[in-house]
Amino acid sequence: MSSSSRWLWLAFLLLLIVGANEALRIWWRLDLLDRLLAVLLALAVWAFINGRWIFAHYHALRSAWLSNRLPEASPLTSTDRLLVLAPHPDDETLAAAGQIQQALAAGAAARIVWLTAGDGFDLASGRPAPKPQALRDLALRRIEEANQAAEILGLPARERVLLGYPDQGLLRLFLTHYYLPYTSPHTALSKVAYPGSRSPGAPYTGQALEADLESVIQEFSPTRVLVPSPLDAHPDHQATAYFAMRILGRMNWEEKLRYYIIHGGYEYPLPKGLHPRLPLYPAPRGRRLPWRRIELSEAQIERKLKATRAHASQMRLIGNFMLAFVRRNELVSPLPIPVQTRQEDLDND
Repeated sequence: MSSSSRWLWLAFLLLLIVGANEALRIWWRLDLLDRLLAVLLALAVWAFINGRWIFAHYHALRSAWLSNRLPEASPLTSTDRLLVLAPHPDDETLAAAGQIQQALAAGAAARIVWLTAGDGFDLASGRPAPKPQALRDLALRRIEEANQAAEILGLPARERVLLGYPDQGLLRLFLTHYYLPYTSPHTALSKVAYPGSRSPGAPYTGQALEADLESVIQEFSPTRVLVPSPLDAHPDHQATAYFAMRILGRMNWEEKLRYYIIHGGYEYPLPKGLHPRLPLYPAPRGRRLPWRRIELSEAQIERKLKATRAHASQMRLIGNFMLAFVRRNELVSPLPIPVQTRQEDLDND
C-alpha cells in the first residue's frame, strides 16, 4: 500500500474517532424529546433509502412514473452481435445481464470485455490497509466471480475477454499516461499481469489499452456496443466511454453505441436492496438523456439476481447497492450526452 493511502486511512480513523466523540457529547446534552426526534429522523432516512413503510409506495409510484413513459428499445435479433464493455467485473451484470440473456435467447452473439480486474477496491480485500499482493489476490477472486456470473447468464468462456488494466487508473491512461506507463498505487503493477488477460505484459498505457480494445471490436464486429455513459460519476466508467467513443468514431460506428449509467448520483438507484417488481428509472446524472427501456421476464430477473450474487466479494460490502439494479427492466441511451435545445444554444453563444 502506498504511503499516501496509509495517511488517508489514518486521517479517516482520526475523523471517525473525533466524530464519534462529538456525537456522544451532543447526544448526552440533549433532553429526552430531542433524543426521540433524532432517532425518528434517523429511522426516516433509513426507511427512505431502503424503501420501507410509506416510502415503499413513494418509490414505486415515482420510479413507475419515470420509467413507464420511456420508449422501449428495439429488440435484439439473431443477426445482432452484442458487445458489453465493463470497466470492472460486475458492471456487465448490473447494467446488462438481462440484455445478454435476451441476445442469447434470440440467437444473437454476445461478448463481455472487462477492462480491469477490479484490483483497486481497497475495502473489498478484507483488510483496512491492504498490501499490493492482497489487492492482486482480490483481482483473481473478482475474475473468478465474473466468470461464474457470466456462466449463470449462459455466456460461453470464449466470449469473455479480460484486458486487465489498472482499476482506478483508466482515466489516467486516457489523459496523462497514454504513452508513458502508469504504476498502480494499489497493486504496484505497471503492466498487465493477470492470467487469462488478452495481452499479458502489455504496459499500463492508454495506447496499449486502446489497441487491445480496438482489436476486440474489430474481431467481434458488433452491431450493438453497451458502454458506460461519460456522465457516470466513476472516472473508470468515464474513461471507458472516452476510449470506446474514440475507437468507434474512427470506424464510423458511432450509431452502434448504447450507454448505461451505474454511478448515477443522489444515492441512485433508490430504494436500496432487492426490489425486483420496481422499474429502474433514469439516473439523476443522466436525467435528460433519451433513455430506452428493456423489459425483463421473471426468469431473466431471477437469473440476473443469481449472477449478481455471484460477485460475492462485492456483495459483502455493497450488496444493497448492487441488488438495487435487479429490477424489471434495464435502461440504455443512444446518446452519450443530452442534445442541446435551440434556446440553450443561443444562451451559450
